[in-house]
Amino acid sequence: MIIIKLSTKKQIQLLNQIENEKVDNKKLIVYYLGQSGYVLKTKNTIIYIDPYLSDYVSHTSGLYDKEMVRNYPPPFLPSKIQKLDAVFCTHSHVDHMDPWTIQNINADFNLYCSIGAYDQSPVKYPIANTVFLEPGKKVMVNDFIIEPISAAHYQLKDKQGRPDCLSFMIEYHNKTLFFWGDGIIYNGLIERLIQKKFDYFFAPINGRDKLREQQGIVGNLKARELAELCKILHIKKVIPNHYDMFKNNTESIEYFNECIQLICPDQKSIILSCGEKIDT
Repeated sequence: MIIIKLSTKKQIQLLNQIENEKVDNKKLIVYYLGQSGYVLKTKNTIIYIDPYLSDYVSHTSGLYDKEMVRNYPPPFLPSKIQKLDAVFCTHSHVDHMDPWTIQNINADFNLYCSIGAYDQSPVKYPIANTVFLEPGKKVMVNDFIIEPISAAHYQLKDKQGRPDCLSFMIEYHNKTLFFWGDGIIYNGLIERLIQKKFDYFFAPINGRDKLREQQGIVGNLKARELAELCKILHIKKVIPNHYDMFKNNTESIEYFNECIQLICPDQKSIILSCGEKIDT
């Protein structure tokens, strides 16, 4: 049950743009859905990544976490989605793998996630339409090549020793994108990432601290850590996320900008609001 009030006109306009706008060959558009959610659109393909389009986290019939109320409504309701090819989920946390989003989409699609995420998630989706991802094993969705990479949130494996959280390295023609999802730096990650040149690098900046960990909030990369990575890695444009959805799990975007200016002033960044897009 979703009770969030939406601007019907705006949600129809955005979803219509995602599903029906004509796109030239080899062009890629990235729409921001808030938190860590995105839509990748090309001429023939629509892929959702970590869409959280409900209020499952705070709702009494969902997770019922009173402290995790959305700062803004979703850009549209999942029940209105009519065109998509795939949903990719980085891990089982419900702001990334939301049952009220995935189960209310009224269109055929494949769900891509780790088997650990599938088992831990409240999402009920047919196994026949689910592709289990493994780190290092590439999958293709039309012209997209997606390579899952282990993410540490804080652990690399679940209690059964299986790969759990993932990041996605995505190649589309001559473009390379990286979607971190949730996680922190771990041994070997920088060595893996430095081998690539990224056109767009999407990563969390909400950070971590003892207070939030005591509240059961598993932390992420800090704003300064992402700026330091930008100095090391080959990143044309960095896009911070996971700071705008919940008041008690956030970071100042001004502070992130200060870190960039201090540590790597030549680094280009893009700050997106929910519903905005990047034309690549």
